[in-house]
Amino acid sequence: MKKILIYILVALMAIPAIGQKSKEDKKAAKAAKKEKQAQADAERAAILHTSIEAKQYVLEANFLSDKYGQRLVVESSLNFVGIDVDKCAFQFGNGKDIGYNGVGGVTVEGNVANYKMSQNKKGMYSIEFNVSTSAGTIFVVVTASPTGSADATISGSGSQKLTYSGTLVPLSESR
Repeated sequence: MKKILIYILVALMAIPAIGQKSKEDKKAAKAAKKEKQAQADAERAAILHTSIEAKQYVLEANFLSDKYGQRLVVESSLNFVGIDVDKCAFQFGNGKDIGYNGVGGVTVEGNVANYKMSQNKKGMYSIEFNVSTSAGTIFVVVTASPTGSADATISGSGSQKLTYSGTLVPLSESR
């Protein structure tokens, strides 16, 4: 009987030591995960910076907004703003109906002019350019974070305005 009590006391004394190790392990695992995420974010930011400077990127939109702020969830493979050096294309569609472009929407292509890119201290990008199309000149303003979250506002000579919100990816990684 004494032996059983001794074993129980030894086991009870060992439990807090085991629990302490697991807390330390959790902290170490959390720190390692955080460091890995920071490294991945830094790599992503470097890739994005290179693609923005090379003018080869695509904003794959998850949302479209009109000039009144009404927001609509959309498919990113059908709704995008893409730029490849001196060419630009943007498209919006719903994939349900047949539209001018065959996917239920409109595709506009043109030549890029007056491309201006700046980056602030926090790494946010501001990009402005004009697109000369057969329908006239379209003004595009893109704001993007180093992690790839971006908005592009497209406006014509009138009061029309369409805002794409989504993820900025290098042209080579775009769907």
